[in-house]
Amino acid sequence: MATPAKRSFRLTGTAGSPVAVEVTSAAGQRPVVVLCGRTRPGLDERLARAGFAVVSFDPPGGPGLEVTLDALGRGVLEVDADSYGLIEPREDGSIALARAAAGVCVPGLVVRDMPTELAAAAIVQWLAKHLV
Repeated sequence: MATPAKRSFRLTGTAGSPVAVEVTSAAGQRPVVVLCGRTRPGLDERLARAGFAVVSFDPPGGPGLEVTLDALGRGVLEVDADSYGLIEPREDGSIALARAAAGVCVPGLVVRDMPTELAAAAIVQWLAKHLV
């Protein structure tokens, strides 16, 4: 398997605020995972090694997510995203719930506090069932 590489993008939100986006992926077309919020160190690399294109952004939260998803849909992030999954570290699932309330249905997973390798294994198993 190819070694994952990181690419960085600087985007601008509707209010002019900057959004820093990183895409971690090995070569080729891969299913896309968007990490919402602050996640464990090394999780993006672990998911990329498992075969996913991983998109993360800062600052976390709604406006950053919307800017990131818009750029993803327009091809700005240089990954093919016919579909994607959302992974969020919050226990309440508020990001996935807010998107569903807005009429946008995407697979979403809430990751509770656990070691990175255990979280990555659970995420990969879930993504393989719901996204791939």
